Amino acid sequence: MTEVLTKDEIELLLDLIGGVGRSFKNIEEFEKYLTARKFEPEKPYGLRTTDVSICRFFNNKNNDNILAYIKKKNEEQGLGNIKIPNTNIMLINYSFCPKCNSIYSFKEITDYYKKPRPDTRYKNIAHQFRNDTRVFCNNCNSYFLPSLVISDGTPKNEVQFLCRVQTIDAVEKYMLSKNVKVLTKEKSNIMYKDRLRAIKNDISIMDLEEKPTLITNLIQYTPLNLIMNFIDGTNVEKGDLLFDEWREVA
Repeated sequence: MTEVLTKDEIELLLDLIGGVGRSFKNIEEFEKYLTARKFEPEKPYGLRTTDVSICRFFNNKNNDNILAYIKKKNEEQGLGNIKIPNTNIMLINYSFCPKCNSIYSFKEITDYYKKPRPDTRYKNIAHQFRNDTRVFCNNCNSYFLPSLVISDGTPKNEVQFLCRVQTIDAVEKYMLSKNVKVLTKEKSNIMYKDRLRAIKNDISIMDLEEKPTLITNLIQYTPLNLIMNFIDGTNVEKGDLLFDEWREVA
């Protein structure tokens, strides 16, 4: 007697053999997910975040002016203001110190994450890179957590801003909580070529549906020519590399 597979079982088999991953039905559904869905509150990512201010766009009476200034600063420096292809969606960092109102561009905030203020409470610098999601403001000596605003011309939602290392780490931890190894945790994803190393992007976007912060941050670091593959679930089948890059092995 032939066993009939359910739709869920077929999708699981496709995932296991490297077929098309679980995805949104179309780009309109994805756009609605980002703009119309009322995000469930996510706990702040990172360790020791109870003593910091969190940038909240919708709670600030001067939010539009701050966002416009940051967007302009990003444009001048040629970084940030990520436009998702085939949508009206733009991702804009919302990074300022709530205590002294010092404003930080995308470049400034990512540069900080590359060289954070040393904190001996972390086991080592690698541990701090992955877990210290704070940004230190040199003007008033305080910490804050930046945000990422999702806008279709008008701001619709916001999530916590994470650097690339923190995004990878958070995705891996979330999937491990479901007993699934992805990205660097799955050794078969690590590829070598001479002295270069790359990581396959084996994440199915719908596996992160409950984590809009992780989806949004992954997209902001994905090259424009690969974003649609991630959204339509073909990134695994096409062998996309994480961030489409090869890096020299240390």
